[in-house]
Parts: sequence; structure tokens; C-alpha cells
Amino acid sequence: MDSIKILRARRLIDGTGGEPLDYPVVVVKNGRILDLGEESDVKLPRGNTVEELSFMDGTILPGLIDSHLHIALGTRGGYMAMMEESNGIHLITGVVNAEKALAAGVTTIKEAGARDNVAKDLREAWRSGLIKAPRLLISGRPLTVPGGHFHFCNDNQARGLNEVRGRVRQFVEEEVDIIKIMASGGGTVGTNNSEASFTEGELRVAVEESHRLGKTTMAHCEAYDSIGNAARAGVDVLEHCGFILPDGSRGFDDDAANLMAERGLYYNPTLQTGSQRRDALQGKMNRGEKITKDEERILEGLEYKIKRKSENLMRMVGLGVQVVAGSDGIGLGNSAQVIRTMELMVDAGLTPIQAIASATGNGAKAMKMDHLFGTIRVGLEADIIAVQEDPSADITRIRSPLMVMQGGIVEF
Repeated sequence: MDSIKILRARRLIDGTGGEPLDYPVVVVKNGRILDLGEESDVKLPRGNTVEELSFMDGTILPGLIDSHLHIALGTRGGYMAMMEESNGIHLITGVVNAEKALAAGVTTIKEAGARDNVAKDLREAWRSGLIKAPRLLISGRPLTVPGGHFHFCNDNQARGLNEVRGRVRQFVEEEVDIIKIMASGGGTVGTNNSEASFTEGELRVAVEESHRLGKTTMAHCEAYDSIGNAARAGVDVLEHCGFILPDGSRGFDDDAANLMAERGLYYNPTLQTGSQRRDALQGKMNRGEKITKDEERILEGLEYKIKRKSENLMRMVGLGVQVVAGSDGIGLGNSAQVIRTMELMVDAGLTPIQAIASATGNGAKAMKMDHLFGTIRVGLEADIIAVQEDPSADITRIRSPLMVMQGGIVEF
């Protein structure tokens, strides 16, 4: 028997970046969007099996896509603390995080790095119907240099063109969906986030082999030089783009940004990293509580980081670079932080409609999956959320979903 649902709302945001549609009707049949538009233009199915859902004081929009989430990388602390935990604990963390993300309106997750086969096991549990989870597209263990960022994910290190090519082939054989590359150092002890790791040539081989095998690429790029290397190599999505210089300051590379725009590469600023700590420290000060000298130093560093990344986001957008939204969330309970990312994007200068597009349609396009999901369009998977009032006027309205539909099934 066909499963048919009719959705009505005060407005619809379709995820393309276009203006909202007033008083829309969306018809969902067997998990896909059958028709949509104003009621006078839509042929409405009838019958006892038709379910009607009404949100006349709210907005319907595509389910959110977190384009960078470490959903199953431990429960707590920094990387070293997480590595003390077993793969089993990491997997259970992923199960808990996945359901919380889905309940928050995140219907697709681009997993950005986990140890061994933990991410694959989590994806297979979702595919088998064992757990509630967003659609999971995994990178598994990232490609890194010997001793590089995330080397603790095991069996993932390479140096030189042949080793890089071999690792990409290995990851594809392990059935990852995306190839993640650590193009610079990061937070892993012993690495330097101001230094590029792979050469431009090594990155180019990784991209070419990934594309030959039907996979898109994403690259962790904190160091200034790594961003130019990744852009010239043609990495599909450049993550973070910290533009960190050897002295710890943050610059901007116009040549790299222009090349990204010219080649249609995507940029994921992961703006929310550090924001929880910053917000907590600012909250203490606002309440009149004293903070320590160490906390003052931490707060100053986080404010500088978020300010410079926000400025660089707007420079990227001004040059025509396409943006996706990813949280870089890590640990237990941080699987819905893409919403905070969107809020910070608006604080930086994006419109709410642009921020929503970055977390819906653009996220799907960056993975070359926009023919399957990401927008509210006839023929696509019915990943739809309903929220109160109008998030195109107030992005924080996305924080309290009234409904979460994934593939035509109302999950929450």
C-alpha cells in the first residue's frame, strides 16, 4: 500500500537559497516528494490512507546536513583522552549521538574521521535498521602523513605518491563514502596546525585517485600553505581554512580563494569550534564572576579565532566561493552543533537563507548527491523538518523542530 502524506505550512524554504514560498503544500509518496507548490497548483491525493500534517504557524525546510561531524570519536576531552577509550565505547557514543542529531533535525551527516572501522559499523547499524540515525556518509580513518593529525585512527598513514594512491584504494575497498585528507597539522599532539603536511603533488594524486574511483574529497586545512595546496590540487571541500601562519596569526590567501571560486570548490568554515568554551567564559563574565588568568588567555584566543574566521567567511563569499555548514562536533552530546554553526554564520554576515542553504542544498551539492536529497524538490528524498515561526527572519528558530521527517517517515 502506498504511503502518502500531505504537508502544509505558513511558508517553505526549499534549501536552494531562494526566497520562501508562502502557504505551500508538499505531497510525499513512498518516501519521495511527489508534488509541491501553492494549493491551487497541486493535485491532492485523496483516501483514508492519506496522512495530513499542518504547520500553519511555522516553516518547513529540508532536513539539515552537517558536512563535518566526528560522530563516533569518543566521549570526552581532547584527542588523547578519547584514544584511551575502546572502539566499543566510540561506537556506542556514535549510536547516542546519531539519535540526538536526528531529533534536532539533522537528517544527513558527513562523518569526518573515526578510528579503525567504527564509522563503518555505525553506518551498517543504521542501514540495517538497528538504530535511529541521520543518513550516514562516512570517511572513516582519514589519510594522514606519518605521525600526522589523526594518525591514531590507525592504518592510515602515507608519504609519497605511490603510498598516497595506495591508501586511497585501501579506503575505497573499506567502503568509505568520502576520502578525508589531513592537509595540515591540527590538534593532535606532535603536529603543527601552521604547517602543511602533504605536498600539492600528493594531494593531487589523492584527489585524482578518489575521483577515478567515484569518491569526493574533503581536506583538513588549517595551515596557510595547506589551503593553496588543496585548492590547486582540486580538493572538493576545503575544511576549516584557518589560514594559520607560523607566528600563530591568521591571514588570508586571495589567490587560493579565487581559485576555489573559479574551480567550484567548496569551503566549510566550521565556525562553531571553540564557541562553546568562549560562550561559557563570556557567560561567567556577564554574571560578574571572576575568570582566571589562564581563562582570560583562552577567551582572548577564541575571540580572535572566531572573529578572523568570520571575517574570512565573508571574504570567501564575496569572492564567489560556495559555502557548506559543518560543526566539527566531537565527543558525546555535540552532534547537533551544526545549528550553532549556522547561527554564527549569520552573526558573521550571511543571511539566514544563505546559512540554511549552506546546511541543506549546498551540502548535498558538495557531495554530488543533490539529485538524491538536500532540497525540497519533486523527485528527491523527503527529508523535511518543520520549525516554529520564520527561520528566514530568525535563524534560532531552527533550534526547536516541530517535526523531523527522513525519507518520508516521521521520526520525531
